[in-house]
Amino acid sequence: MSDSATDLIDRVADLLGTIAEVTRDAGAATLTLSYENSRAAVAAMKLAEGLDVLSVTQVLAWDLPNTDVLRADIERMSGGLNFGSVKRASTGVTTDVLLHYTFPAGTLSDGALLTMMHLVLSSGVELSRRITD
Repeated sequence: MSDSATDLIDRVADLLGTIAEVTRDAGAATLTLSYENSRAAVAAMKLAEGLDVLSVTQVLAWDLPNTDVLRADIERMSGGLNFGSVKRASTGVTTDVLLHYTFPAGTLSDGALLTMMHLVLSSGVELSRRITD
């Protein structure tokens, strides 16, 4: 028996397969993908009847030195985003930088859904380049 979250992630996997390398376990409402040298995890969930959302977490950088300059750059970049927020996960010495974005997706047409995912992932790739170059 399928549910709306699984149906949504099935659609997303099919659509993203045209622009990214998608890995998914059958029946799970999650997937991972590789897009332009970045990695992301996508989860679909039903928050309420008629409200199915996608949550995207994209890795922008791993193991960067945890500096005041990096923290200021992340804060500045996050404030200028149209889609999502940039977060850092710090171990004290190093920092991983992630893009998070959650949006209602269940009622989007295939074209609109692919466009949203492309916009989010492309933003992450651009931010990753700015952080790591």
